Amino acid sequence: MKKLILYLIVMLLLAGCSEKPQDLEKPEQAQCTKTVEERIAALSDIWSTAQYYYGYWNEMPEDFDWDAKYQEFLPRVMNAKNDDEYVDAMRDFVALLHDGHTSFIPASDLRLNQAYLPFDLEDLDGRLFLKATSLDFEVPLGSELIEVEDQPALDYILEHFEKYVPVQTNPAHRSETVRQFLKDEKGKEITLKWLTPQGETLELKGCYEKSGSIYLNQLRASALSNKKALLHSSPYFVYEINKDLVYVEISTFVGQSFNLYENQVIPILDQYQGVIFDVRNNSGGNFTNALIILQSFSQAPIPPLYNLDSEFHSSWVPYGDDTNTIFYSGSDMNQKAMRMMKHEYYGANEEVETILEEMEVEPHPILTTQILDKPAVILTSQFSASATEMFAATAKLLDNFTLMGLTTYGAMGNNCRVNLSDGSAYSLSVNQSFSPDKQPFWNRGVQPDIEIWTSPEDLLMGEDTALNEAIAMLQNQIKERTGE
Repeated sequence: MKKLILYLIVMLLLAGCSEKPQDLEKPEQAQCTKTVEERIAALSDIWSTAQYYYGYWNEMPEDFDWDAKYQEFLPRVMNAKNDDEYVDAMRDFVALLHDGHTSFIPASDLRLNQAYLPFDLEDLDGRLFLKATSLDFEVPLGSELIEVEDQPALDYILEHFEKYVPVQTNPAHRSETVRQFLKDEKGKEITLKWLTPQGETLELKGCYEKSGSIYLNQLRASALSNKKALLHSSPYFVYEINKDLVYVEISTFVGQSFNLYENQVIPILDQYQGVIFDVRNNSGGNFTNALIILQSFSQAPIPPLYNLDSEFHSSWVPYGDDTNTIFYSGSDMNQKAMRMMKHEYYGANEEVETILEEMEVEPHPILTTQILDKPAVILTSQFSASATEMFAATAKLLDNFTLMGLTTYGAMGNNCRVNLSDGSAYSLSVNQSFSPDKQPFWNRGVQPDIEIWTSPEDLLMGEDTALNEAIAMLQNQIKERTGE
């Protein structure tokens, strides 16, 4: 540690954001808003808190050296010429943790020179299609992006942007990398080559110039636009598909919507023979809101989930050790702190598998006694995350649920916001979560029973491939049940 301190002192004397004397005659360049000291402190905050609180060190590669990475990034953070370089370094650093819940949140006073491309892309199993554009963009919707800067499009995007993406589950990792590609230095131009739906090749410049991104899928005409709306009360959007089937989009599990589900949604579902739950854009929230849905479709108790907590108490560590009598008195709290400092996160010096095997978990509370005996499909995507993944993993173990769509995001665990010395923040998962059958979520996600990608043809026609497949499957299940 003394060597590290000496290293920092030397670097502080050598580094900074101010221009060299010989550059004074050049046009003024953007400089770092934060001092070298503030940047070092913020990087050190991330290194220190992750060192002691991160819940997934046991999942990281054995040869991963967090201390070495810290020293590798110090010069980059200290010598950043402007706020963009500084923020990119910090994003790159936190992404090394490979945790989908972890992200760097820049301070509001940082001057970032960032802008968006004037379009949005749909990732269809590694092929990238134009799904939304600004009014003045000259490429037809539905065109496939085939090259960027004379490289295959996906190769270019992964090479330049995947270092900023923590989550490793595919397709979430690839789709998040494409999202990163859509935002870069304001005014930067890149050469893009497109293949139009008519088979024509177009090559033109794309410029990072828009102040905001374009998220609306302009190709998709809602499959529900001509359907009867039964309930629009966030987070539930309920439509009648036909006399047998009902569709329920659940936009989020945040908040407390379980009473709304029991009082207003269940009576609607009770009138139909099959249900489609759409959580493809649900990034999680409060699992209680998911639990009541599961209980309403099962006579049997819902199997519990498993969580291993790494105590998040910033006052415990990393200050002091067992030779410091002021810090260490031998109390139970001190012993827990020492286990944390030794990376024995979960209250015992044992392998995670052993802890799970011996763990006794509390049963879920009963939230409803209303039971719906009917088949249900849950539509998932690479953006179904966190508590939504708990929902999907638990439903997969129940008899009357089928998961259709894509593997979920693969990010789970209580994530805490850590405020940094420079006014920025980052989020960090501080525990591990496992499905009822003790399978990890972290960078694995929940695989659907039936994987369904939107086809390029359906994208161009505005069709929802997964929804159509769900409707067809449920209709067959209903026929089998009724014999009609």
